[in-house]
Amino acid sequence: MLSHWEDGIHPGFRDAAIAVVAEDEVKLHDFAAALTSSQMFALNLFIPWRSGVRTGLENLVGRALGERVSLERVALEWVPPGALLGEIDGDRPREDEPATGVDVVLWGLDETGARIAVLVEVKLGEGGFTACGGRESKGNRRKDVCASAETFFRDPSACYLQHPRGKARDRRYWEIFARSHGSVRAAFPGAQAVGGCPFAGQAQQPMRNLALAEALVQGHVVSRSWFALCAHDHNPDVAGHWAAWRSLLPASVPAPVMRASDVVAAGRADGHGEWADWMTERYRLGSP
Repeated sequence: MLSHWEDGIHPGFRDAAIAVVAEDEVKLHDFAAALTSSQMFALNLFIPWRSGVRTGLENLVGRALGERVSLERVALEWVPPGALLGEIDGDRPREDEPATGVDVVLWGLDETGARIAVLVEVKLGEGGFTACGGRESKGNRRKDVCASAETFFRDPSACYLQHPRGKARDRRYWEIFARSHGSVRAAFPGAQAVGGCPFAGQAQQPMRNLALAEALVQGHVVSRSWFALCAHDHNPDVAGHWAAWRSLLPASVPAPVMRASDVVAAGRADGHGEWADWMTERYRLGSP
């Protein structure tokens, strides 16, 4: 492990990374100085576009979305205002207060000039996505809802996540999906009616991020939004979990994917050749 987290950032972007941590109020993870830190992987991967030319990245994102986009800002470790998802009591999370954060948000415009946001989950070596913490919570008195998808879809408001013990606000996930799709069931037509809640395991983290993406549209922050995955090319597990997540969604809700090596190639196209070589070697993004 390195002595300081910034030692793990490409030398040409260390000052920019330090500025990002301050400006975006990034909470550094305990092991941010480790080579295996997914947080530092995301920071290294997208820091070149904090300023300057973004043509290569725009082309890559456009291919992933199936349309042309113009990117105006790259935000890192973005945590939404508290009222958007209702997860935190105030506008910003306390030190001891967990909240859904987005590894990277690409703010910009679509071809019509409408404001857009692409929320990107970045995975390095993780075996999957964060599972539901409410299922085993001591405050959860309705574990029958967790045990039955049918019970959950019949009354999503009975889910412990909607009103966790000791919280001032109700969480808005199910309200958001019902507003966008007519019902929570309609938002996830691929979910099985038998078995436990479909969001107890690997689908929990993507669900929260998709709720955030849809809340941005409902709150008129943007006109359109997407939740996308960017994973290390040789991660053996995440692609399968993402495919399972995508199978839950209606055809109208895409689940775009970008490979980390393609992001590096976009950086090379935008003139960051030295950084691209460093990223390829540091994170072994060449052939396995």
